[in-house]
Amino acid sequence: MSSSPVERRLRRRSVHRSRSTAVSVALVVLVLVAAWIGTESVLRAIGAPPLLADPQTAVDAALAPDAAFVTMIEVVAAVLVVAGIVLVVLAVTPGRRHRAVVPHDRGAVVVDSSIIASTARNAAGRAAGVPDAHVTASARGLRTEVHLVPMSGIPVDPSTVEHAVAERLGRLDERLGRRVTVRVSEKGTLS
Repeated sequence: MSSSPVERRLRRRSVHRSRSTAVSVALVVLVLVAAWIGTESVLRAIGAPPLLADPQTAVDAALAPDAAFVTMIEVVAAVLVVAGIVLVVLAVTPGRRHRAVVPHDRGAVVVDSSIIASTARNAAGRAAGVPDAHVTASARGLRTEVHLVPMSGIPVDPSTVEHAVAERLGRLDERLGRRVTVRVSEKGTLS
């Protein structure tokens, strides 16, 4: 797999979520607040009535607060704290999409996790000899979990199924086949 800076950046952008929506929302709110303050200031300067609150009245109320103003400030502060926490969490968390990068001799292939889960489900069903309806699988990152419900009277060896799933996923990328978990239900069903 090539590791040029451009390809590494493309792989990362394909797997990680963009934070542009959160940034856009924060900027729109900031612009609206600045526009409101500017509009109120211009209306005060020309002697027109304020839209929501006169800036001078707001400053006077802040300097000599009464109980209602303190309550309003506490509510606004709580909303700003929650918004700040949300923005910090969005900035710090990795924001991964449900995709994996599979190396290829001509670059890299980005595979959705549902495709990996479907491949694991198919391999498990074939190895256990059960229909696809009896198998569910989920893939997250490099971890794959398979849940299997055997048919009544036909035993299923979890290690055989796990090996088959790991081998099939290993064909895509050796890292995908390393962390496979197979759970076989204790009760079987009729086909």
